[in-house]
Amino acid sequence: MPMKAYRLLAPGHAELVEVDEPRPGPGEVILRVLAAGVCRTDLDVIRSGATALPVTLGHEIAGEVVDLGPGVRGPAPGTRVAVYELIGCGDCPACRRGEDNVCREGTPHVPGITRDGGMAEYVAVPARNLVRLGALPPGDAAPLTDAGMTALHAVRRARPWLGPDGVAVVIGIGGLGHLALQLIAATAQARTIAVDVDAPRLELARELGAAHGVRAGDDAAQHVLEANGGRRVDAVLDFVGSQPSLDLAARVTGRGGAILLVGGGSGRLCLTARMGTGRDLEREVTLLHTFGGSRADLADALALAHEGRVRSHVRPFALAEAAAAMAALDAGTVLGRAVLIP
Repeated sequence: MPMKAYRLLAPGHAELVEVDEPRPGPGEVILRVLAAGVCRTDLDVIRSGATALPVTLGHEIAGEVVDLGPGVRGPAPGTRVAVYELIGCGDCPACRRGEDNVCREGTPHVPGITRDGGMAEYVAVPARNLVRLGALPPGDAAPLTDAGMTALHAVRRARPWLGPDGVAVVIGIGGLGHLALQLIAATAQARTIAVDVDAPRLELARELGAAHGVRAGDDAAQHVLEANGGRRVDAVLDFVGSQPSLDLAARVTGRGGAILLVGGGSGRLCLTARMGTGRDLEREVTLLHTFGGSRADLADALALAHEGRVRSHVRPFALAEAAAAMAALDAGTVLGRAVLIP
């Protein structure tokens, strides 16, 4: 049977087309897609191309099980699930722990990049990558499969610096950053300062609990320090990763603090090996470069959302509006996360 899918046909050329519905291979299930998040990674893939073309885009997937492949005993058809997006080797110690993000046997496969993804009516995924949704609305759940999981993983890595007296800067209040602010509030006690180029996103940050909002720019470091009583902060979570954002992180992170780099903006954080203190980058600063998260991170992000402690700020689009959703994301007019609803 034919179905609609938003596919990358060549670098720079994606469109909604008709393709055959997928069939499940060994160890796979077929999902009827209920929601698929739209991510800046999708924009990067469209511009640069994927490892295999053509490919159906979409790595943030929530759906309903409709068919089981050979060797799969569950979950039963009708079960609503989220998809853990990283598909490691499955055999190394990390993958056996559900930490496919640190698989040592190669780069994990990802739906929408190395295999067909969820911007379609149906998708085939490994059964071992399913996490049950329960009553959480699929449109709220889909962004948590990447943005929520990745943000929670970064927040957890930053936990030693997020105590009652801690102050954290969150750079980039987009799909990941707006969730990170909530996750810090839900799982830690640190005060947060939000940094973004966009005034509406800073307003959203304040609504989500940020103590201060700072516009990105040449004087951002000064304003961050002023917001913290003239002192450097304990942790910076950078969801942009550009040169200006990393320069800001280096300038405002205090001695003994930490910089968590999540974004992929091609910036470089340089360390000069020189004795003494008081410069950028300060001594005793821990640098952590995170990648995705574990299956436990995803399950816990979904649980926090189910409890009402975290909420995806979602702008829905129909599957037929996939190109419009991409354009809105590229233009910076999406607050939170765009989500396609087939």
